[in-house]
Amino acid sequence: MKKDSARQHMTRQHMLSSNYEIYHYMDKTIRNVKLHHHDFYEIYFFISGDVEYYIEGEIYKLKPGDLVLINTTELHQAQINKCDKNYERIVLWINKEFLKGLSSDNTDIANCFESEDKKTIINIDFDIQRDIESLFHKLLELDKFKGIGKDLLSDAYMTELMVKINNLAVDEKQVYDNETKKSALIDDMIGYIEDNICDELTIDFLAEKFYLSKYHLSREFKKYTNVSIHKFIKLKRLIQAKEHILQNESITDVYIKCGFGDYSNFFRAFKQEYGITPKQFYKIMKNKDA
Repeated sequence: MKKDSARQHMTRQHMLSSNYEIYHYMDKTIRNVKLHHHDFYEIYFFISGDVEYYIEGEIYKLKPGDLVLINTTELHQAQINKCDKNYERIVLWINKEFLKGLSSDNTDIANCFESEDKKTIINIDFDIQRDIESLFHKLLELDKFKGIGKDLLSDAYMTELMVKINNLAVDEKQVYDNETKKSALIDDMIGYIEDNICDELTIDFLAEKFYLSKYHLSREFKKYTNVSIHKFIKLKRLIQAKEHILQNESITDVYIKCGFGDYSNFFRAFKQEYGITPKQFYKIMKNKDA
């Protein structure tokens, strides 16, 4: 990958484009980004650095060439362990409706994000890595392209990239062999939270449910998610709320379905986390998809 395309980390975590955005980052000094999620798909291509990636209660030690696939409901965070070497990566954000438009009746290229057997991390060999890098490079170079057919080229490159990634995602030979830290207990707890998000979920209740002390529960949960139980539950409820809002459900009904005690708590949590109100979020997303 050409180094002259690299830039320093951008703190913005929302899309301005209605189709995709791609960035080639290289930093030596960067603060860890807080646990978050997106309203779009993300492909993260790791090039160099010392990074552990937190996703939904699992911690992955990344190797150069790893592809990380993140859908719209997955909470994630990159933990940068050392700053004495370049932390280099390519980040591709893709609008869900845009990817749907590139799919066909026979091929859904969003499947690598939405499949029940979804792979979070894909290890790729050197030859395939070169092909993937080449397509990322073509998409990056389009930013400077002034000729005819830029829209056709972007669709063509993106389609080719997504077809390759989807084939990698279903290839049984692609086995992730990096160091991974996970806990069956935390996996079960996250599953329980997601399945019962509308219920009252307190630390006291969860500690009793999983036969743990509150102290041990809180410590273990933060160890694998890098966030408190309270914060994790709030974020999961907000993610669910967004999904319901985008399905044109009444905002006054959404907060009940997502386990918020009352509308004022929901409104305050939404505005605090995203900087906009639920109604503003709905209008912004609908305008992007129009």
